[in-house]
Amino acid sequence: MSGPSLKRETVTAPKFVVPLFLVVGVLQTMNRYLRIQLGSQTPHTDVRCCWRPLSEAVLAGTPLYVEPAVDNKPPLFELLNVAVAATGAYLLVFFLLVGTVNAAVGLLLWRICTQRDAPRVGLLAGGLFLVSVPLAGGEVINVRSFAIAGILLALSVRHPVARGAAVAAGGLFSQHAVFAVPALAYDRYRELDRPEGVRWVGVFALSGLGVVAGAFTVVYAVWGWASLEGAVYWTFLVAEQYTTNPTVPSLVGDTSEWLRSLYRFGLRHLLVLVPAGVGVWVTVTDDGAARTRHSTAVPVVTAALLAVSMTIPLFIRAYRAYWLYPLPFLALLAGVGIERLLGSGEA
Repeated sequence: MSGPSLKRETVTAPKFVVPLFLVVGVLQTMNRYLRIQLGSQTPHTDVRCCWRPLSEAVLAGTPLYVEPAVDNKPPLFELLNVAVAATGAYLLVFFLLVGTVNAAVGLLLWRICTQRDAPRVGLLAGGLFLVSVPLAGGEVINVRSFAIAGILLALSVRHPVARGAAVAAGGLFSQHAVFAVPALAYDRYRELDRPEGVRWVGVFALSGLGVVAGAFTVVYAVWGWASLEGAVYWTFLVAEQYTTNPTVPSLVGDTSEWLRSLYRFGLRHLLVLVPAGVGVWVTVTDDGAARTRHSTAVPVVTAALLAVSMTIPLFIRAYRAYWLYPLPFLALLAGVGIERLLGSGEA
């Protein structure tokens, strides 16, 4: 038997939502761009040392993933990186893209909740996410904004091909998106009977693998075998060196600095963390009927699983920017908590 059917009605967004989110997302990144243009800030280290030089080398004729055009980011990001450089307005175009993608994440949070008849929770979640983006360094040129957009897009669709393709696209911007795969599979599997669930997960997995294979095939078709070998090496095989570096603040590296970093940056996110905790608490402590009603209104269980799984990168490196990975899911839980505290009963 399938799980409880969800009431899904078409709810038109208030006219202000899309433009408001777009304006906020783009203004955040354009503020950074203008400061760079005025000389008060510089582009992020990754832009200066890796991404822009790589794109320039590729446009000058060096094959992608062949020295000196090497970087540990997956092919979809590198293809975008080269395409942006080809416009001749690298910083401007990239900042506009990142701002738009951040806005899209907020809108996807709204959409996911609206699909389940909880639009106010979605507005709270999307707003909290956008307000918190600068605290996590998400207004700079980065891969994480694109990765979480892929994960949220995957969560917003139910078909296994669409969900698998979307999360795979996120993973082709940042490998850390792979930590979302189990939660995204479980989210749908638990609603289906066992045979149907197994088939769904199989199609989901094959679809994701197909998108990944397609991206690497593009690298081979454009630049040849050496680039394909380099893409595999830099995307997958340097992970061990990256995760076991003793000089970075991680659980297996500089543990003391890791704890200090988690505490320091965690304090900056209390606006989201506290109501997210409330959202989980009120859901867990509800009586059976209320818990069933609320869990079908907003994907609380899946959001909690994603919030936990997407904190794994913080164990690898407790950097400020890695807070961006769990932030959308914490914001969704926070939206539930705030809505319940306000007592409207929508969540």
